Amino acid sequence: MNRLRNVLPALVLAAACAHTEPTPTTPASPAPAPAPAPQAEAKPAPRPEAAATLPGEQVLAKQPEIGPLKSFDAPVPQVTTLPNGLKLYVVERPRGPIEALELVVRRGVLADWPGHEGLATLTASMLETGSAGRSQTQMAAAVDAIGADLHVLASRESTSVSISGLPSRLPEMAGLLSDVALRPNFDKAEWEHLKGQRQAELLAQRAEPVAGARLALGRAVYGAHPMGTAADGTPESVKALTLEQAKDFYRTFSPKDAAIIAVGGASAKDVVAALTQAFGGWKPGKPSPTSAELIARAQVTKEAPRVVLVDYPAKPQTVLTVGQPTVPRASKDYLALEVLNAVLGGSFTSRLNQNLREQHGYTYGARSAFLFSEGPSLFLASSSVKTDVTGDALKEMLGEIDRIVAQPLSPDEVEKGKALLAYQLVRELEHATTAAHEMSQIFIYDLPLDEYRRFVPNLKALTAESIQQAAQRTLTPARLTISVAGDASKVVPQLDALKLPPPQRRNADGQVIQK
Repeated sequence: MNRLRNVLPALVLAAACAHTEPTPTTPASPAPAPAPAPQAEAKPAPRPEAAATLPGEQVLAKQPEIGPLKSFDAPVPQVTTLPNGLKLYVVERPRGPIEALELVVRRGVLADWPGHEGLATLTASMLETGSAGRSQTQMAAAVDAIGADLHVLASRESTSVSISGLPSRLPEMAGLLSDVALRPNFDKAEWEHLKGQRQAELLAQRAEPVAGARLALGRAVYGAHPMGTAADGTPESVKALTLEQAKDFYRTFSPKDAAIIAVGGASAKDVVAALTQAFGGWKPGKPSPTSAELIARAQVTKEAPRVVLVDYPAKPQTVLTVGQPTVPRASKDYLALEVLNAVLGGSFTSRLNQNLREQHGYTYGARSAFLFSEGPSLFLASSSVKTDVTGDALKEMLGEIDRIVAQPLSPDEVEKGKALLAYQLVRELEHATTAAHEMSQIFIYDLPLDEYRRFVPNLKALTAESIQQAAQRTLTPARLTISVAGDASKVVPQLDALKLPPPQRRNADGQVIQK
């Protein structure tokens, strides 16, 4: 869009110049004065056909063409394994202005099971509250002093600690990364502060239909397993957590189940030397369940309810979320499903958004996504709509999902979906920090090292038929679970009109309300 804004003034100027009358080379003889004409009502001169549109408007009216996908020389990381089992994935970018380091440990929200919802994310937050005997303020000052940026995050499968800055500061960054990851303070006062803050946030979240709809769907599909619960827990589960439990969870972190991804201008030799110095002394943690064992615990609800409802009286909008379990990230259908989703709800011009927003005006936006995981994954489509059109909007949403499974995509849609995914990959890999995160997926999901180099060729090989086959293997529209969060008194009659089963009532935490 910025590029278009820069181009338009030049196009307008060029078009204006093209309509300027040429200057005569010799002066013209003066014409005789015309005879006086009878008085008549003045009429505006007819607008020339060429001026029917303003200069430059033709650019806005023309859709850009999608060209063939070009080959993309994506990086392939070099892998080194330290004696303690820690893997180093290194991508060199000569003269790159940033060096990004991301430590990934395969211990995330899945390890909360059973009965410790919120433990993984709260433990990750504790890593940022001070380490190596320095307070949070002192650690932040040390990071700022070298112009770096540091973050900690817990996801479903992993906990990650990342830092980025100038390549010349590589040794200092490696030292700070190891301080945060290996020597956290676990201060009692900081723990109590974080717990209180988290409980307040979760209590406030109960008033948000977006959260209620998502939790109701997750619990309906996955029950009490972490795939069906909130990553941050509930106010009650967080209140019951103890600092000793957080320390015990942290002790399961091990270099044998971890990797550091380094992307940037530093040489592989310097990266390996700096990280060996910083992490070579990391000792294996206490035995813990493997990723495979954690995944084996996941039991999808055998008979998920068709409709679940969370009542938010007097809310002016209804949050609609539909979904069902899907294949893991390692599935052969992964890329085909990503193209399918790009067309269905993965962009502003997707079918869901064009239908619900542009055509019917039910919402400001509608979207869908495959939330791929190492084990059970989840397909979601969602939108917030005006309460009085809840039924109509849900009908359109379900209709679009049914259509995209039943009918192959058009050739234009296939090419648009492919181009969107290729563009997104290039955008993610162009910056060191986002590239490091993408490379971490290779470790987490045990993907081939050349996963991203093969990405565009694999995209090119997809056809409308192969994409539809993947959709039909994965999605069953008639068995989608529908989660509705809104004013029940106004919503239920609209659901009845669609001849849907009576909804199962759930609370804001997604739990069934016992009658």
